[in-house]
Amino acid sequence: MSNYFMETQHHEWIQTNRVGGYTLGTGNLVNQRKYHGLLIGGYENFERRHLLASLEERLEWRGEEMYLDSNNYAHCIYPEGFLHLVKSWLRPWPTLLYSSFPHNDAILVKKEIMLHREANIVLVRYENMGHHLLHFHLRPKVTLRNHHQVNPPGTWDEEKLAVINGLAGPGSCHIMRPSNRIKLYGYALDGTFDYETIIYRNVFYPWEVSRGYDGHCDMIAPVRLDFVLPVGAVNYVLFSDAPVDDLDSVIQTIQEQYAARPKPIDYPTGSGEGESIIALLDYDGHDLYSYDDYLRVLADSLRDFFTRDDMIAGYPWFGVWGRDTMFSLGALFDIPNGHDLAWNILTKYASHLNRGLIPNVFREHVAEGNFDSLDATLWFVLLLYKGAKEMARHERTQKAQSAHWRKAITTTRAVLRGIRAERERFCLRADGLLELQPHFAHATWMDARIEDVPLTPRDGAPVEVNALWYNALCFYEKMIEKHNEAAPAGKRIEAEKYVVKLKAQVKDSFGKFIVDDYLADRLVGDEPDRSIRPNALIACSLPFEIVSHKTMRTVLHRVERELLTPYGIRTLAPSDYRFKKKYFGSQVERDKAYHQGSVWAWLLSPYATLWRKVHGDNAPNTWETLSRVICKFRNGYRKGHIASVAEVWDGDRPHFPKGCPAQAWSVAAIYHIERMLQSCRPAEVD
Repeated sequence: MSNYFMETQHHEWIQTNRVGGYTLGTGNLVNQRKYHGLLIGGYENFERRHLLASLEERLEWRGEEMYLDSNNYAHCIYPEGFLHLVKSWLRPWPTLLYSSFPHNDAILVKKEIMLHREANIVLVRYENMGHHLLHFHLRPKVTLRNHHQVNPPGTWDEEKLAVINGLAGPGSCHIMRPSNRIKLYGYALDGTFDYETIIYRNVFYPWEVSRGYDGHCDMIAPVRLDFVLPVGAVNYVLFSDAPVDDLDSVIQTIQEQYAARPKPIDYPTGSGEGESIIALLDYDGHDLYSYDDYLRVLADSLRDFFTRDDMIAGYPWFGVWGRDTMFSLGALFDIPNGHDLAWNILTKYASHLNRGLIPNVFREHVAEGNFDSLDATLWFVLLLYKGAKEMARHERTQKAQSAHWRKAITTTRAVLRGIRAERERFCLRADGLLELQPHFAHATWMDARIEDVPLTPRDGAPVEVNALWYNALCFYEKMIEKHNEAAPAGKRIEAEKYVVKLKAQVKDSFGKFIVDDYLADRLVGDEPDRSIRPNALIACSLPFEIVSHKTMRTVLHRVERELLTPYGIRTLAPSDYRFKKKYFGSQVERDKAYHQGSVWAWLLSPYATLWRKVHGDNAPNTWETLSRVICKFRNGYRKGHIASVAEVWDGDRPHFPKGCPAQAWSVAAIYHIERMLQSCRPAEVD
């Protein structure tokens, strides 16, 4: 049992909505981050507001009582609700089973947390699965702040909330913070809210302190909710950032959103005559999901990042990043009915083109994005081809098909022309390669900076950027070919003449990157940077091959020897004097390690793609080899230990997830590999 709890308490569950809101916490509901909470609302320009941290939950029966909640303080955890936790499940939605101590079937409460897909509304469902009538006393621990900030100690001594109970009946309350006008509405299907204020002082968030941030925060509960829960009964408590007119309808809508999701095999749904619910729980490390159900759970993990017109790069602190969106978008085409959303996202980015580049970041509070990326735009061109192909495949007429190709061609032509014309941030060298200027040296995915100084400068000609550049030129020609197949003779399009010449020139010049048994990470002039980084892997994995199979094989073998780990690919070989073993400490210390050895899960996708290129589609050991590459993640999902895939891990002896706990392109990479493996899946796999 201890191994299961060690895993779940250190991993986080996540539920999101399509406006950028989320609910996030650990498997034992002890909040460790300032971002943990039951309701964090999403708003315009991806601003987020932390509204509700948790609930104080006190249960009474026959003169006994227990608390289900826990507050983390600097020197203790109180109350010790986590001791009453029988088991928790991170997927398909956060579910926790509690009992009195020692654990027994007589006092047993199931708590479920669900988030409305289209609105900032969280639903908490309580079910009495024991043998005694229970009295519940709940207090919402209110925050009403920007999710990046904390309420410093003493906040609620100086600031008073405006609270109104009973406007929509006794089971309702309305709370507002006058200083910022942030509001929270509470509702209970059964129960009564009463005025009663408690301040929780100096709540401690250790994971924030370890990251160099302020980790002390005050919370306030201005009301108390009381209700009775008979044996076998259910009650619903709901919190929202706006009034709810029809509580029953909203509850039904939320539950229907989750109804089709697969449940783990030991999910508690009740017991038969004389049957123990606790005895049926699995603590022995068995798979809780079949392989097919795991794939559905993984698809749900990918959907966590969808908004109405984009993808969030990662939760809880990232917004929309063009590069992350472009890499992750490929997996969206494999999600049932995902092609329409993917095409709409591509269309959105096309409308924001600026001097040939798409936005790299849509910032909180800022309507304009920045354009500090070149590779994001080249990934965008590759996705335009895939998007137009998928959209055309779903059209019945050749006219409709050619319209999609024409749209992709027009956008790609604008990108290529903008890149050719650029001189200030980057330039097209005489040999056809793209070269970043020193002040634009952060414009690849290795973009970490301290005081605007790149920690991994990529000025000169980066290897993966130029492989992407070659692929963009190839895909432009391929788009025209596909358009002309569908278009009548009089509507055909000719490729701009410079493309054919430039494509051949880039391929010929790319030979300058070949050094020893690897590819140079970049060319400064014609001088190769011999750093062993994963960018050579990215370059070799792209659809249009720019080096020989012999070179691809040597790159793959070098990656396997020096960069491959059970959780992803290192960003620098350990033999390099700049290698950072650990991703830990303040923002500055973490940024120094970000691309200097830290392990990234998203890089497993280009690794798997290159492996197939080298070994062939029909290699007999494809399933076994690539399954080993992602087994940590597959097993984590199937055994119920993880709910998403994090951003990074330590470069040396990686195990504990670091960085953003739920990262879009990390999940997309695992999903892409699993989809890749479907063509060679053994019949006996379950």
